[in-house]
Amino acid sequence: MDHWTQSEPLKQPLEGIETIHNCVLYAARTHGTKKALGWHDVVDIIKEEKEVTKNVGGKEVKETKKWKYFQLSNYKYLNYLEVQEAVSEVARGLVDLGVTADDTFNVYASTSLNWQLVAHTCASISTAIATAYDLLGEAGQTHSLNELNCGGVYTDAELLPVLAKVIGNTPSLRIVIYSGEAKPSVLDSIQQMRENIQPLSPDTTKDRFPTPSSVACIMYTSGTTSAPKGIVITHSDAIAVIGTLYKLLGHHFNTDDAFLAYLPLTHILKYIVELCLFFVGMTIGYGRIKTLTDQSIRGCSGDMVAFKPTIMVGVPAVWELIWKGIVSQVQSGGAVTKSVFSGALTPAPSQVQ
Repeated sequence: MDHWTQSEPLKQPLEGIETIHNCVLYAARTHGTKKALGWHDVVDIIKEEKEVTKNVGGKEVKETKKWKYFQLSNYKYLNYLEVQEAVSEVARGLVDLGVTADDTFNVYASTSLNWQLVAHTCASISTAIATAYDLLGEAGQTHSLNELNCGGVYTDAELLPVLAKVIGNTPSLRIVIYSGEAKPSVLDSIQQMRENIQPLSPDTTKDRFPTPSSVACIMYTSGTTSAPKGIVITHSDAIAVIGTLYKLLGHHFNTDDAFLAYLPLTHILKYIVELCLFFVGMTIGYGRIKTLTDQSIRGCSGDMVAFKPTIMVGVPAVWELIWKGIVSQVQSGGAVTKSVFSGALTPAPSQVQ
């Protein structure tokens, strides 16, 4: 096995790649019309009732619970050139809305294509993002907005009711951008919302390109045990990690591979790995933990079957969820299926050391 040594800390994957925006520009030049980012829409949410048995005080008690199942569209894609164009267009919109390099833009949303586009956009105009888990309640989101005096926030329509309740206590917030369909009553309660974005020349954002020392992201913890805590990540920090991953693992990366992104983008592992694989030119598809397998799906396939990833990163709880889904399908497949599955998992003597 070859050992890699470096006399000085690695600062970048390639010459000229000093910021996250450099990665976007490089990827567009290098990978062009190759599929870059994929997503699928929720076509319908099906609600079903099931009777479950619980043990209460030593006695079995039956109760009816409601379960949600998702019907999803086929995956749709943006290529690398389209990602660069989308980032450029959104950047012009944010500049027109008055977002400055001194602002911090809060990203309070679930993992999605738009989450990443907003992150890349802010990186391109030297505006730091602050991440907020989509499970944060009113207190946690108020804290994450106020601690950094966030001037804007990107969120999902279903999270707007939470945002509407905290806006009165977040005086610095002046811009709210959301995706999805929102209730008019919720929008009416958000006075800071601006609806019209004037088109600007592409040259508008050139003087806003970041430097290596520019802050790219303030990544917040989940806030489950105390107020969320933010860690400052500069462009040079992110690029140095990308460079190290590329140096150590780049020979394993193949542009024909596919990476399924489902962990919260507020998770540092997910954030950095996705930046690195985007730079490499790998196709990235977005999914949700709830829709990874077919267990919570109706009328279509789950993310893993639909997207067919060759690379995933995860945490133990997610691997356990996937394993349970696989075992459930195997158990329902009959004796032959169970026998074949068990045989495939049993290592040959030559594989045991």
